[in-house]
Order: sequence, then structure tokens, then C-alpha cells
Amino acid sequence: MSHQQQDRIIALAALIQAVTLVQQIAETGQVNQAAFDTLLNSLLATDADTTEAVYGDISQLKIGFKQLNHQLSKKKNNKDVGLLRYVINLLHLERQLAKRPAMMDLISREIDQVPQQVEYFGDINNSQVIARFADIYHRTISELTPRIQVHGDPTYLQQADNINRVRALLLAGIRAAILWHQKGGRRWHFIFQSSKMLNLSTSLTNTDP
Repeated sequence: MSHQQQDRIIALAALIQAVTLVQQIAETGQVNQAAFDTLLNSLLATDADTTEAVYGDISQLKIGFKQLNHQLSKKKNNKDVGLLRYVINLLHLERQLAKRPAMMDLISREIDQVPQQVEYFGDINNSQVIARFADIYHRTISELTPRIQVHGDPTYLQQADNINRVRALLLAGIRAAILWHQKGGRRWHFIFQSSKMLNLSTSLTNTDP
């Protein structure tokens, strides 16, 4: 496996982890905290030497790799189709964002200020920090089309903290989509290279599809 192929699969696993956690919040109001923190930290890892380093290491993307392997297999249900729709929409939004350099610059400048807020509150998982990430997403990515429509239990989706967590995760998903495209990822790979991608993913994680 080439470094580019490995980086591409890691970025895709991160993207799928982001949308999987969005589903968790939308349906249960809960989220896997370690997996969530990994994605929040990835937004600040702007000087990482490798794609893996953006996420700490591959083990931090266990949820993403498990769901990626499942998505690339032939066994799908309605819930899986919904998750794949989130993935495709985020990949499309990333392409729209690439055509808006001013918006990209704004996002970068805003994110560059977040570490000061993390230092002030002492934790990246502080509600004020998450709200900052959410606000960045809301003022930028949410202006692009198609807008992501999150489906789930209205009881959870109407809570401000959950809205912020979902938006922060979608911002992290865009970050992963940018990495995926930078490493040569293309949407047609899902159609024509799904078996190859599954083999690469399982070889990285040594898990059964």
C-alpha cells in the first residue's frame, strides 16, 4: 500500500466516523466521547506531518474504520444508506468550498483562534469551544449547497448543545474530506474501487469487513 493510499483510507475513515457520531447524537442524544474528542482535535492539527498524525493514530478512528468496512461490504440497510448520503453530501460540499478561497481563508483564520479559547477553558470539549466550532460551520459551510439535513429524534436535535456538537462534527467531516481529496480521493472510487478500498481498510486495521 502506498502512503497516498493509506492516507486516503485514514481520511475516509475519519469522515465516516464524523457522520456516524452525527447519527449517534441525532438518534440517542449521546456520543462516544473519545471518538468525538479525536475529531475535535483534528480541526486544530494543522501542522501534522502525516494524515495519521492528524488523528493521533489509527486506533482513534476505530468507529470510523468499522463503519467504513461495513459500508464497503455488500450488506446494507436503510440506516447505512442514510449514513452514506451524509458522506457523499460532505464530499460534495468540500468541492464547493474549494471554489470559495475567501471562505476557506475565513475558516482557517477562525480555527487559528480556537487554541486560545481551549487554553482559556482548559478543555477542547468545553461547551464554549464546541459552540465556537459550530459557529464557524454555521457561518461558512452551511451557506453552501446542498445543506446537510440531519434526521433523528427531534427531542435531541432541538437541544442547543446537540446542535453545536453536530455542527462541530460536520466541520471535522469537511476537514477529513479535504484531506481525502488532497490525497487523490474521488467520489467515483466508491463505485469502481470499493473492493480495493475495503482490502486497504482491513489491511490497515486487521479487522474483518
